[in-house]
Amino acid sequence: MMIVAWDASVRRCSLLYYLRVSSLVGQVSDLPVLLDEMRGLTMSLPVPAVSSSTDAARLLDHWRLRLLNGLLRVLAVVGFVTLIGAGWSDYNALGANAIPYLVAYTAAYLVVPVIAIVQRIGFMARALTLLIVLIALSTLVLATDGLLGSGRVFWMGTVVLAFALFGVRGGIVMLIVSLLALSIIGWLHVRGILSVPPQQLETLNTAPDWIGAGVVYLCTVSLAAVPFMYLLQRLGALAQRATRDAALARENARLAEERAAELERQTARLQETERMLRDLVATLETPAVEIADGVMLAPLVGQIDSQRADALLRRLLTVASARRVRLMIIDVAGVPAFDTLVAQSLIQTARALELIGCQAAITGISPAVAQTITSLGVQMDPITIARSPQDVLRR
Repeated sequence: MMIVAWDASVRRCSLLYYLRVSSLVGQVSDLPVLLDEMRGLTMSLPVPAVSSSTDAARLLDHWRLRLLNGLLRVLAVVGFVTLIGAGWSDYNALGANAIPYLVAYTAAYLVVPVIAIVQRIGFMARALTLLIVLIALSTLVLATDGLLGSGRVFWMGTVVLAFALFGVRGGIVMLIVSLLALSIIGWLHVRGILSVPPQQLETLNTAPDWIGAGVVYLCTVSLAAVPFMYLLQRLGALAQRATRDAALARENARLAEERAAELERQTARLQETERMLRDLVATLETPAVEIADGVMLAPLVGQIDSQRADALLRRLLTVASARRVRLMIIDVAGVPAFDTLVAQSLIQTARALELIGCQAAITGISPAVAQTITSLGVQMDPITIARSPQDVLRR
């Protein structure tokens, strides 16, 4: 009765060993996946976004649109003052002959508030319209006043504005147009086709002329200063953004280094845990239980392959030598499949145990396993065979 109870206890022990080994093997098999996931965490760190060429072009277009809107608002105010001052100066100098010029100045001025208010026209059309108006005014002033007037200054502001609104190509085209205009008008003045009215030359030092010249100068300075003002503002904003991006990059680099160091520590701990678990699995795969003085039971549970067979041999030899075991009972009732590899590994284990002075006995062979061994033609004569560990102990 005691032997039956003891046999049931051994079976439960073998089952618990099998369940524990299966659980630990599953954990060990999941460790590489866990390590890969943790190594991939460094890829999720935020990094400063690098603007693409499309984003840069969009940003430049936005800046040019703001420049055009601001310049049109300035010209709407300054142009009105310029129209009054220049008209007064020209009327005092030319009298009734200044009326056609005043009409041209007024028509040119009225275009500016229209394109400043109606923004549905589009950037390209509004910018080209503004440049055409400035070209017309610059050419008219240069033709009527010659080198004494502000035509050259107007052309300078127009060229600077073309660079700001249309880039290098647009500025170069406008520079070529201005040189052509200067050349043609200069040739016309030299040939005598165009000339400065004598009454205008006689009144160059009057107060209206100085006031008109000052107002024209203010308008020209506005044409040149407003684009550079917007440019400086934009450069300041870009500098602040670059500073913020640099600080963010440094902070992200520091966080990345800390995260990488922490991941290295976690990886080292996981690798150490993996090594310990593998050692534990190797121990639990082949448990050895002492059931009597000098007698140990090694219940085998699960499939046996070549790797496990080698581990079985090393484990039993180590235990038998360390504990001076005289009888090692190998119970194979928990082995689901029995083939030539299993039989040969058991025979090698039994012979190796006998070489160190330990007798080996195999128990738990079921009828199906016995039929398999017989059909395979495996000779197990040198090994003691018994139905159960109890039968071995009775002998």
